[in-house]
Amino acid sequence: MASSCIIGRVAMAAMLLAIPPVHADTTLVVQGSDGLKSMIQVKNGKGKMSAAGVDEYIIFDAGAGTIAYVEPRQRRYMLASEAMLAANVQTARDIQNTIAPYMTDMLASLSPEQRRLIRERMGSVLGPPAAGRAAADDLRAVARGTHTVAGLRCEASGIVKHGRPAAEVCMATAASGRLSKRDFATLETMVTFSRGIASSASGMLGDLAEQFEFLATDIDGVPIAVHDLEHGKSYQVTTVSDSALPDALFNGYAQFERREMPDLSYQ
Repeated sequence: MASSCIIGRVAMAAMLLAIPPVHADTTLVVQGSDGLKSMIQVKNGKGKMSAAGVDEYIIFDAGAGTIAYVEPRQRRYMLASEAMLAANVQTARDIQNTIAPYMTDMLASLSPEQRRLIRERMGSVLGPPAAGRAAADDLRAVARGTHTVAGLRCEASGIVKHGRPAAEVCMATAASGRLSKRDFATLETMVTFSRGIASSASGMLGDLAEQFEFLATDIDGVPIAVHDLEHGKSYQVTTVSDSALPDALFNGYAQFERREMPDLSYQ
């Protein structure tokens, strides 16, 4: 009787071990100093980024290396790969360099008021790509120790630019709190993807390029809190939940009309 009981328990344990582990989903709420509240939801290698009061949202698929811009009210979406986005950015930079001399001559023939109106509408497109972010040698990170924000451990750093404090950031470098290892890996991939696009496009962003300068520093991980001292802006994760999320949040847009993103590299 004892042996059969032991065998039964061993069999039960074997069946339990055969069941694949359940990975908790993750929802992070991010609050900005400008009042904007956004949400990042992660499940099975996909991330959904949305903002309060805004219908449109973005779906990032870490496995496929794609990003979808979804417009639910219009029932449509646009899908692009990292390679296509990078190619479009490079083509746009080439076009900007080509038209810059002609735009300069054209603007010179207009009145100050006309030039002002056109510059307001077209911004940095009128000139050649800006030099971009400051050189890495002009930026350095100073370790500020380990902190906990919304239950997540992060490594704090002060960003110094030209010898003056420019920003304070706290980056999560591993899973902690209610953030699973799998979801952290997805978030980390999302950040790497975003850094690559922001870095290559920063030269065309005009004054906005300065807000990406801290990316030039040698800091890794997922930003949990950022305080931009130069521009008086900040945002940070305020709450983290590991409640299960429905698949429809990440896949529902597939029923909408797909619109192709213009591929500038082949124009």
